[in-house]
Amino acid sequence: MSTERGIVEKVEPGWAWVKTKRSSACSSCGSRHHCLTQGSDQMVVKAQNTAKAKKGDEVELHLSTKAKLKGTAIMYLIPVLGIMVGAFSANPLSKALGLNPSLGMAVFTLTGLVSAVFLMRHLANRMDSKQALTPLVKRVVFSARSTPSKRI
Repeated sequence: MSTERGIVEKVEPGWAWVKTKRSSACSSCGSRHHCLTQGSDQMVVKAQNTAKAKKGDEVELHLSTKAKLKGTAIMYLIPVLGIMVGAFSANPLSKALGLNPSLGMAVFTLTGLVSAVFLMRHLANRMDSKQALTPLVKRVVFSARSTPSKRI
């Protein structure tokens, strides 16, 4: 399970907007549409507020390893497989259709990539509708009402 700490900036019914440090994993994250960047090293993440955190609380955000692996597979493996299927099927399909082999390679490889992108978007939308890629506020580390402490 991936864990990050942050400060709650805003609370909505069932949701918390948490300001946290931007990590290198953000660029490939499947739920990056839930985040708003604030400069190069800060971002605000929309997370399910399961811990009932309040504005100003320091909290822990969690995203399951399974969800991260699924998101990574969708982002990287499916396009590669689409290209490979298109490229490997290009020669037999070009012969069957009477196309120039070079033209067939370009057409079927591109077709495989485009098909993979549509499949990738479908799977990502399905995961998003199930909120599988949404981070969760699991616990409040420091309450805003307690004594001030060193924060992020």
